[in-house]
Amino acid sequence: MPRGQALMKRTVKLTDEMQPVFGPGKVIKVSDLNKKLWAYIKKHKLMTGEGPLMKRSIKVTEDMKPVFGSKATVKIGEMMKLLWVYIKKHKLF
Repeated sequence: MPRGQALMKRTVKLTDEMQPVFGPGKVIKVSDLNKKLWAYIKKHKLMTGEGPLMKRSIKVTEDMKPVFGSKATVKIGEMMKLLWVYIKKHKLF
């Protein structure tokens, strides 16, 4: 699998389950995956935690459950790992 800048230039196919979070379309650049995911999180105010510096977990909405599983919350560091597991499992590269 490519790494670094080579990975950022690749595209990923979007499934119907991913479109509520990442927007309409058939493909998306890898560099835009993170941007669109964070835009969705901020728009729907999904960050949780005690105090302004402790917001380190994300509430998983019904739109996000097909990608992130049945967990109620996901840690920020775990979020992209789960997304890549979904992408690899469904062979979306």
